[in-house]
Amino acid sequence: MDVALTSLILLSVLVLSVFTIAERHLSSLDLAMEARQEMEKRMEERAKTDLSPVEATTRSDGAIVEVTLRNDGDTKLTSFDQWDVILQYTADDGLHTNWYQYIDPGLFGLWQEEWTHHDILLDSFDPDILNPGEELVIQVSVWPAVAIGTTNQATVATATGVTASTVFTR
Repeated sequence: MDVALTSLILLSVLVLSVFTIAERHLSSLDLAMEARQEMEKRMEERAKTDLSPVEATTRSDGAIVEVTLRNDGDTKLTSFDQWDVILQYTADDGLHTNWYQYIDPGLFGLWQEEWTHHDILLDSFDPDILNPGEELVIQVSVWPAVAIGTTNQATVATATGVTASTVFTR
């Protein structure tokens, strides 16, 4: 009788262990599938996104860099505060490579080391959304100013990781 009771307890523990391990395994597979679906969704969105540089110029004696980009993809682009703007330029004191902080265009103005979306050209009905076919003008405030006679580079990356780079001279 003692052997039967011990065997029953051991069998119960074994069955419970197998079910616990199986449940955790299925749970981890479910999490992996959700992560894969999210990754595929981001990759699909990225594949439909295309950003092309139109032009880049300097203003205010080289203290402002304006970059115009066109949305050549099929995705509406928003969340400008999640975009990255990087300039590599030459000033009178040497080479500078900087990442710039986004500032909302509704605030009081552009300060040094900041960028904002200045205008969306051909914007028909969606404010602050860069629809396919529209152009976005961004302004970047640099310090020190871009030197005269130099060749420089501007790179913009969207929240999905799509980048556009252009070269400009002053």
